[in-house]
Amino acid sequence: MRKTLLTLALLSMNIGTAHAFLDAVTDKDNQEGLMDMVSQGMNAESSPITDLLTSQLPVSTEQAAGGTSALLALAQSQLSDQNSSELKSLIPGMSSLDGAQSLLGNIESLSAVQSTFDKLGLDPSMISQFAPVILGYLSDQGASEGLLKSLSGLWGSGS
Repeated sequence: MRKTLLTLALLSMNIGTAHAFLDAVTDKDNQEGLMDMVSQGMNAESSPITDLLTSQLPVSTEQAAGGTSALLALAQSQLSDQNSSELKSLIPGMSSLDGAQSLLGNIESLSAVQSTFDKLGLDPSMISQFAPVILGYLSDQGASEGLLKSLSGLWGSGS
C-alpha cells in the first residue's frame, strides 16, 4: 500500500511538472502531443544533467528539466546536422526532441529560451549558469570541441 501511494505521488508530480513546462513553451492545442513525447523522452527524475543542475544551482528539479529542455530545443533548431547528431548521442532521451521540434518551434532564439526561463520562475540570467553545467556534462561525455564551441556561442556562455 505504501509503495502504491508513493508511486501515485511521484507519477502525479511528473505529470504536473510536464504540464507546467508545456504551459511555458507551447499552445494548449499542442500540449497533448508534446506531453506524450516528453514522457517518452527526458525524464526529470533520471536525467544526469538535471541532477547536476539541482546539486550545483538553487533550482528545483522541474526548473532544471524545463530550462535544460529549452536550451536543448534551441540547440536542435540551430546546430548543424553533424553537431545535432553528436548531441543526440551524448544525452539520453535527446532523440525524442526530434518529434517535438515542430511543437517547440518557438524555441528558435535565445530570447525564446529567456522567455521560457522566466515562465519557469527562473531569472533569464540563469541561462549563463545552466550553460557551463550542461557543457561540462557534455565534455565529460566526450563531446567534440566543435560541438562545445557551437553550444557556447548559441547559449551566449562565451567559453
